[in-house]
Amino acid sequence: MPETGQADDREPVRYHFLDVGGLKYGECTLVVAGAVRVLIDGGHRKDFEGQAGYESIPAQLARILDEPAPHAITLLVVTHCHDDHIGCLVDLVRETIIRPEHALVTDPRLGFGRLAGTDVAQDMESAVTPLAAILREEDASDLSDADLAEFIDAVATAESRYADLMAALDDQGCQVIAYQGRPLPEAVATAVAPTGLTLLGPTEAQLLYCAERIASTNAEAQDAINSLGGDADHPDIVQLYRDLVGRDLESDARNPRGSGMNCQSITLAFGPPDARALLAGDMQFTEPGLGAGDAEVGRLREHVIAAGPYRLFKTTHHTSHNGQDAELLNALGSPPLVVHSGGVRDPKHPFPDVLDMLRGRPNIVFARTDRNGAIQVAPQDNDESAMTVQRGRLNDFTDNRPEDPEAIPVRTTLPPQPAAPRDLQPMPVASGSPASQGPQIIIVNPGPGPIALSVAGVEVRIGPVADRETSRYDPGATPAPLSHAEDRPAFAISRDLSGLVFVTNPTRLRANIGEAEAEAILAAVEEAGAILARGAGDALIDLAVSALRRNPSSRGVVLLGGYDVVPGIRTDAIGPELRRRLGSVSQSDADDFWIWSDRLYADVDGDHLAEYPVSRIPDARDAQLVRAALNARAFVPGERFGVRNIARPFAGVIWAEAPGVRDLAISETFLDADVVPAEIRSACHYFMLHGRASDGRVFEGEYQDRRGYTTAFTINTVPSAFDGVAIAGCCWGALVVSEKARDTLAAVPAPRAREGSIALSYLAAGACAFIGCTGAHYSGPDPDLDANYAARLHQVIFQGLYRSLAPAQALHEARLDYLGRVIQAGIRDPLELSRRLKNAHQFTCLGLGW
Repeated sequence: MPETGQADDREPVRYHFLDVGGLKYGECTLVVAGAVRVLIDGGHRKDFEGQAGYESIPAQLARILDEPAPHAITLLVVTHCHDDHIGCLVDLVRETIIRPEHALVTDPRLGFGRLAGTDVAQDMESAVTPLAAILREEDASDLSDADLAEFIDAVATAESRYADLMAALDDQGCQVIAYQGRPLPEAVATAVAPTGLTLLGPTEAQLLYCAERIASTNAEAQDAINSLGGDADHPDIVQLYRDLVGRDLESDARNPRGSGMNCQSITLAFGPPDARALLAGDMQFTEPGLGAGDAEVGRLREHVIAAGPYRLFKTTHHTSHNGQDAELLNALGSPPLVVHSGGVRDPKHPFPDVLDMLRGRPNIVFARTDRNGAIQVAPQDNDESAMTVQRGRLNDFTDNRPEDPEAIPVRTTLPPQPAAPRDLQPMPVASGSPASQGPQIIIVNPGPGPIALSVAGVEVRIGPVADRETSRYDPGATPAPLSHAEDRPAFAISRDLSGLVFVTNPTRLRANIGEAEAEAILAAVEEAGAILARGAGDALIDLAVSALRRNPSSRGVVLLGGYDVVPGIRTDAIGPELRRRLGSVSQSDADDFWIWSDRLYADVDGDHLAEYPVSRIPDARDAQLVRAALNARAFVPGERFGVRNIARPFAGVIWAEAPGVRDLAISETFLDADVVPAEIRSACHYFMLHGRASDGRVFEGEYQDRRGYTTAFTINTVPSAFDGVAIAGCCWGALVVSEKARDTLAAVPAPRAREGSIALSYLAAGACAFIGCTGAHYSGPDPDLDANYAARLHQVIFQGLYRSLAPAQALHEARLDYLGRVIQAGIRDPLELSRRLKNAHQFTCLGLGW
């Protein structure tokens, strides 16, 4: 056995389990004791830039260490060669995010089963490489064909990227130790002594058993490709993989694939004797799956137990059945602090039986990155205060099932009854009616009396709000009870919310921000005078509409929660007839004219337009953001701050009408570095810039000669405290999930976190509202306000704010005014009409909006 180190209790040791996003698996841990830092594994490849809606690993490291990169790392550890542990390490090193002094890594030859000295480069051109790579990984047969193909593409380069990591470490002058079962060099052991690091294994014999298992997988891939004969040059790797894994499942429902790499996991203990921590990668302590090699894992297990007892246990193999059981935890000293690392899109990890076992253990404090985000543990502290989590609640033993927040189905067909439409073919009408010749646009309350007209084949009906149906509707939903007041954290809303209908799913809100926080917030909403409609899924639209019908004097609707709490509606902004007229031209739009919309929550008369203002407070799995949004001050006009793209001069015309003296900055010349803190404390912010669907952290300008884009405003320049309104004519500026509506077909995508969104950062800072787009925005360079696609819409929003309308009201009235102008213009060009309709429907009000 490798020798153990000496624990050093002079420095408190803290453990940071980084958020590895929504993807399956993944692990990245930072151990800190004073100036000594040990970084273990690197999550997923996508964690370098940050999975959509999640904070990147570079950003997390900067936040945890409270310093800019490069970060000095005393020891980098790569526990084993699975892709979700190698992850983004090569990028962290190449881009000098980290500068490791020493590195303890899985030996590449052993880690990839290259016992015969196979040259990686020779394999990289053949179909064997991706098949062998996916067969070495955990069972991924539960993925869809598209997701499995993407996963195969990622893991196929794991071996070459691992070689690149070794080269990058060498280029930095890092001492690299390829682990072969031997003790740490004395100089390395001395360097990490303040952490109390103990290297427990595996032995050389165990590593060799594992390497043989991995090598057999490589041979299996070669044999499978050879068996195809003439089709071997272009095999269907996805189907071939499913065929091979299917044979495993016929004989063993618990597929042992991946065990060879898992059982090579470098196993470490940290901390002083009274605050010991066990970090064992993906070691399969309870079901090794190595055949004759199982005895070696058994010896490692006994060695690990002897090095205890432990206060902190990071579950192995992402809390799988083959990593731990009750017997093992008892033998480890019944650690009171238990942490799981992995993504939420994984119904098998944590394994449900293991979760049940953990739930039944007394005096346990359990945290999990899939529900809690980043986790900090200080084992020397009392159990109640030892763990700090980024979001959610501790001791959440809920399975990751398909119906969980990030697997909520998105409706993609229009139901026959208007009471429950979801995937909106807007303004549908009965077959044979005059309106069936094209999509209907309903403008509510522009003037007295009903009006009907047709523009470019689009039927239009305009009628007064007073004609609304006000009959009572009871969907029969029974809301979940709130806890007793003494069990809730103190929270009160200083605003009068009377006349507002709040809509939420309490169960999902609790899952996202924690039970106590959610119940305190819901109680405060009711205590502030709001009507609270509580339910789930499709029924929430009906509940909202029912509440409005019973209370026709209501001011508006506030949706409390992200799309995984209160479903966003994937909406066709142009309708089937206009889409038919556009033909393939519709694909020229970056969203194919599909957007996210909340308008059905206030569609009282069934015309597929909102009769009341609608706003949304996305929870972003962050209770503090929700609290800040609910206590945002009402908008009070004051000084202004704004930036426009040099190619959007119309914004200057609108700016000139707004109160305030500060000029509208222009980017190309204005950059994010030019933001002055005193200026962004203004009451109203306006951005007419470029945005990205893939990255909500930056708005861009462009160079006048169109040779590229400038960084005009970033998430780092959002003020830490802000009590005004931000308006953004930026593409996808108000997109609060990880996917565009066009790309979402099966399940609600992951919510963005505050760290991944300028809009959400404004809400966390206290903004009353962030008004922006869920899709690509249309405006153009034309300074003529009527010819420009967006100018009049922007103008009327500003006018509403400065005549004392609440932001949600200002957007609502501007939308109706804009649609009225579209109708009056008689636009016949289908593309221009489509762009204007999209603009009208895609603007949303985030935040309280009142």
